Amino acid sequence: MKHANRIITALILIFLYIPMAVLIVASFNTGTDITEFEGFTLQQYVRLFQDDKLLGLLGNSLLISILASGIATVFGTLAAVGINSLNPKLRKLVMSLTDIPMTNPDIVTGISLSLLFVFVGTTMLGQKESLTFWTLLIAHITFNLPYVILNVMPKLKQMDASLTDAAMDLGCTPVQAFFKVTLHEIMPGVISGAIMAFTMSLDDFVISYFVTGNSFITLPVEIYSYVKKPVAPKVYALFTLLFLLIFVLMAAMNLMQLRADQKRKETRVRVETEGMKVFKRLVAVTAAAALVIGCGWLILHPAEEKVTLNVYNWGQYISEGQDDTIDVIAEFENAYPWIDVRYSTYSDNETMYTKLSGGGITVDVIIPSDYMVARLIAEGMLLELDFSNIPNYAYVDEAFRNTAYDPENKYSVPYTWGTVGIIYNTKYVDEADVTGWELLWNKKYDDKILMFGNSRDAFGIAQYLLGYDVNTTDPAELRACANKLKEQRPMVQQYIMDEIFAAMENEEAWIATYYAGDCLTMMENNPDLAFYFPQEQGFNMFIDAMCIPTCCQEKEAAELFINFLCDPWISGQNMNALGYSTPISAAKDYMDPEMVESELAYPSEEILVNATSYAYLPEEITQLVEALFQEATKLID
Repeated sequence: MKHANRIITALILIFLYIPMAVLIVASFNTGTDITEFEGFTLQQYVRLFQDDKLLGLLGNSLLISILASGIATVFGTLAAVGINSLNPKLRKLVMSLTDIPMTNPDIVTGISLSLLFVFVGTTMLGQKESLTFWTLLIAHITFNLPYVILNVMPKLKQMDASLTDAAMDLGCTPVQAFFKVTLHEIMPGVISGAIMAFTMSLDDFVISYFVTGNSFITLPVEIYSYVKKPVAPKVYALFTLLFLLIFVLMAAMNLMQLRADQKRKETRVRVETEGMKVFKRLVAVTAAAALVIGCGWLILHPAEEKVTLNVYNWGQYISEGQDDTIDVIAEFENAYPWIDVRYSTYSDNETMYTKLSGGGITVDVIIPSDYMVARLIAEGMLLELDFSNIPNYAYVDEAFRNTAYDPENKYSVPYTWGTVGIIYNTKYVDEADVTGWELLWNKKYDDKILMFGNSRDAFGIAQYLLGYDVNTTDPAELRACANKLKEQRPMVQQYIMDEIFAAMENEEAWIATYYAGDCLTMMENNPDLAFYFPQEQGFNMFIDAMCIPTCCQEKEAAELFINFLCDPWISGQNMNALGYSTPISAAKDYMDPEMVESELAYPSEEILVNATSYAYLPEEITQLVEALFQEATKLID
């Protein structure tokens, strides 16, 4: 039995730490493929420390983690002392309430806090931007408190209560008795609670995602946007350093606890002294590290009088300099050195709309899709553009002007356009099955099908399949589409968006529907992937456009940014990296000829004849579609 326990323990440890070992090895790999070690190098670490953006995000995460864990430790320790003084029944009740934030799903906590912050900030305080650094800090303190309390409480129970009474009998005030006696006794629990809070805060994504505005972004929230394309090796180096940081903290905590247990056998006084010394050293080292990071950042990035331009875009939807491509943001900041771009991302139109309409963020430039532009115009959420500040609009092709979503050309400038179709793996999918949208309903490929994770695109596919107008407002037709999606649900592996890249490239799934521009990237990374348009049934053609929302604070800078993206050379280089189609024909002169000639990026007129665009639907129909989508795709009835 003893040997079996050891084997099981070893297997668990191997399962837990092999992924970390792979990541660490990958950070020293000269190649980009984690499955093949081509040679040892420190170049990824050099690139990491040359990347101001990643280091800035790491600094943000460390700052919020240190502050949140520090504040939570102070208040959590005081709360634990107060709870411990209650009568047993009341103490049990309060501890049960304390457990709720830990057992409550993070997504529920995140949405609840977001709604609270938006209500208080927008409705009660009248702020234009209610989700800021301070809301993020409050959220982190909130979910850290239970961890501190639960680490301190056992130490309070182990402590001899008569020690505090003895200290007060000898002349200490209650406050002095706490610091001289109680704190010494519970110090291991306080330290372990602080380290636990720090680690939980450092890697939190779900709650942070819902309470983060665009003015202060942490590393986990930014890393989420990287799922659309292969992660750069320098990120492996960053993860390795974070792992080592957490490992050192946890090792220090355990060593300190072991040392304290050994010293306890000798003398209580010496334990208290040594424990406090270790704690003070740990605090001093942490404070020194934070000071060095802060001072170094200030030296490298001295404060300047700059205009801050907040750009809110789809994840991985602008070239950022990876794989020797153009860094569009850096090029813009070089061209306009008095403007500092603060760039943040969203996963789909509906996410962007929710944050924007809720008043949680303040942004200057957004890039929604055609039907969402129409909705924002109808709801008075966009500003009219001053085209005298956008002279490069002259390069935009006539086919992309006076569109159905912005017929008077007042509110938008096209950024990219593209189409939707089906990508599949030729190794596993029978070519005889490759006909139309019905492939996504083929039971032969159960659990290997990926479907759009947003209601409009998913319903559009069902509408094409059933022969309905993709802009129908007939409730009966919409319910028929919902039934069709419900029929498909058992065969769908996931309802996702950007995560489709890894799933298809790694062959975790074999069939998916997605945007043709992104499919080009996937096919480049996995030659076994192929793509087709369900021409006979019809498919979606979309335009994503640059707009300025009414919450904009820097309209002139926003128009300069839009104008910059319309420059033919910038547009061409940008589309080379993205794989999407440009609405500026002059930009094709600066693009890869293979991409320009690709029928996925630039379908012929014969292909586009059955392409249709989504139109803005009335609010009540939009709500009905969303409700039906949630009902059709839920995991259980």
